[in-house]
Amino acid sequence: MLIIPEIQIQNGQVVTRSTVKGSDTIHDISPTEAAQKFANEGASMLQVVDIDAARSESTNNEALIKQLLQDTDIPIQVSGGIRTLNQINDWFDAGAARVVLGTVAITDAPLVVEASNRHPGGIIVDLATRDGFVTIDGWKTLTAFRPQDLILDLQMTGIAGIIHKDTNRMDKDIDNVLALTEALSHEISIPVYSSGTVRSLDDIARLRYLPNINGAIISHALISGDISLTDALEIAAQKETTLEPESITPNVKMGIHSGIRAYLAAYNSSQASRVWNLTLRDTLTSDNPYMEITIPQVDLEVDIDSLSAREYSRLTRRKSIKPISS
Repeated sequence: MLIIPEIQIQNGQVVTRSTVKGSDTIHDISPTEAAQKFANEGASMLQVVDIDAARSESTNNEALIKQLLQDTDIPIQVSGGIRTLNQINDWFDAGAARVVLGTVAITDAPLVVEASNRHPGGIIVDLATRDGFVTIDGWKTLTAFRPQDLILDLQMTGIAGIIHKDTNRMDKDIDNVLALTEALSHEISIPVYSSGTVRSLDDIARLRYLPNINGAIISHALISGDISLTDALEIAAQKETTLEPESITPNVKMGIHSGIRAYLAAYNSSQASRVWNLTLRDTLTSDNPYMEITIPQVDLEVDIDSLSAREYSRLTRRKSIKPISS
């Protein structure tokens, strides 16, 4: 299960947002310090949310987040107030691994289709709900849509995953929230991530036992220090020691375990393609030690002399290449 620390930014400060404007919690750590802290503790991806942009404020944190993309070596998915194709393209050009869409995913399906076609594996949709209905405009507007009504159509747009967050999580029992998240995960084949459901390490353990939830996005509990990212990653990485009956195939019974080699190629070297292939490799090999998968953007040596200055700068900053020794 993937653990994604979330950094929510408002007026340049790290916050935990509330459903009530003006009652957000401000944390005594800068966005840069938070990103570096999570990177040092082993995060494989971060989510950064521009709260001001999500709430359509007159100012936003775009410049700060773009600087984080330049300064942080691990992939970052960007969220908050992204509503046009130009904005989406701009974030990928700035180095985002993924772009998270909220309101526009509900109001403009053709745009989501075009964005998914332009950036395969790079578009994630955030379904925030309240009392079982989808909210938009930074949680301000409650729609008449239930997430179950939208999720199949969203999958058909070509997006790479769904994030589900119940904005009333702090007032509800976690079982009610997880029940809806898990129900959504049974309806589609793309990854589903739970957001806002982790207060303690026990919550991570519970999420890990839900077979169709691919990861958890955690903000307040990690930022406040209620739990440590190191402990969270350790629990999330634990695997079952016994096979479930349905996973014991005829080949396993007969002891046939021939190795399989696969090559995951992509038509471009974008961060989105790289993250997608890494996630796919982890999924394919997590329960099958007999698979060997090669990802060219990660595993193959690259002749530096053949790269343009822009390609070299981008790939070395993201640690995507292993230069050939001269």
